[in-house]
Amino acid sequence: MIVEERRQATRIRFESRVRIHLNSGELEATADTRDISLKGLYIRSEEKLPVGTRCSLDIDLTGPGSKLICSLTGVICRHDASGMGIHFQEMNADTFIHLKSFIKLKQELVVE
Repeated sequence: MIVEERRQATRIRFESRVRIHLNSGELEATADTRDISLKGLYIRSEEKLPVGTRCSLDIDLTGPGSKLICSLTGVICRHDASGMGIHFQEMNADTFIHLKSFIKLKQELVVE
């Protein structure tokens, strides 16, 4: 079976921690990520939030010489056996610039 790739944003392998907050304030959890793009990220998790659930995220972009937490909002857009995908909805300009730079740097490291 051939699965058509519909994503338009470049994804990179990204293993880090993300803190999830439900906008209703009912849940705060920490999970591991698998990949990220400027449009969203994938979280490994046995527990799955319902598709359409809005949340706030704190993504840890910490490296060997720096510590950076990017905060943004998203919505659960899909599930599979290993976890769930979150589509980013809102982020401030600083977060966008940090994510874009981070993804570009990771892409360049893979190519070289």
